[in-house]
Amino acid sequence: MTRKHMLKLAASLSEGAHSQERAVLRSFSKGEGEHPGFSFTRYWWQGEGPRDGIAPWVRKKLRPGDDPIFGHAARSEVLLPPCAPGDYANIDFLLQRFDETLPPFENHAMVQVKLALDESEPWHSGYERVRAFARDHFADRFPVILVAHIPGTAGLEGNGSHVHCIVLSRFLSVNGLRGACHLLCSDRGYAAALSAWRQHTNVGEAAA
Repeated sequence: MTRKHMLKLAASLSEGAHSQERAVLRSFSKGEGEHPGFSFTRYWWQGEGPRDGIAPWVRKKLRPGDDPIFGHAARSEVLLPPCAPGDYANIDFLLQRFDETLPPFENHAMVQVKLALDESEPWHSGYERVRAFARDHFADRFPVILVAHIPGTAGLEGNGSHVHCIVLSRFLSVNGLRGACHLLCSDRGYAAALSAWRQHTNVGEAAA
């Protein structure tokens, strides 16, 4: 192959790489219609192209509005397995490591459980209930990001107060992030989360 042909081939490959469409973060939700106040959404990457990562999506949840005072979530935090390195408690570090080290062949990104809060009680009480559920059911294995959206604290009328439990798809151990859990990101993962939430709320009601 001549130098001219080699240069042309290299240019063609480079152009093809630049023109490759970016992967898209797809989602599928289940539960809200059948179980009011509970929804379970799976997120996965579709396409072979470059990925933008989940960080922009998560940051939009953390700051859903543009107002410098009222545009952020009422409360947010990271829950980790007991053995996880402390660095992962920093949400910037967690998201960066997740996006940078998710293998190209792995499409599962995360699940989100959205739980409505009871408007008849202080929102922080409902938040603590969701937090306890997330710690018991998810955070013993996976990193979890909790985000509370409370429209009333910003003087707004929205979709009602609720908490997002964003569960990253990968196990987190003493040595950092591991492989993705396909069971979590499936119908069985949905059924397990719904069952755990029902059991958790029933126990709470019985204790009250």
